[in-house]
Amino acid sequence: MTSMTRNSSAPQIPMPGMPRQRAFKRVLSSGSVAPGQLVEYHGRISGGPRFGLKGKIVQTRPRHAVVDLGTEGAWNIPYYFLTVPTAA
Repeated sequence: MTSMTRNSSAPQIPMPGMPRQRAFKRVLSSGSVAPGQLVEYHGRISGGPRFGLKGKIVQTRPRHAVVDLGTEGAWNIPYYFLTVPTAA
């Protein structure tokens, strides 16, 4: 009998056919982003933009950013709903 070890920091055992999760960096403040930077929306608000939309920051404010989401328009979005995609 053989024993296996796995990385306990990984949230899921990798299996064939399962896509790998993308890595995201959480945006914490207005000092972490700049106008023109690409961000992704991760909120689920009724009447708001769709989950996963990507857009560019137009303006930074102390508690939220104005984000241009293309055809969805420009939205004032709190930083805790925004992430910056990083290379996996």
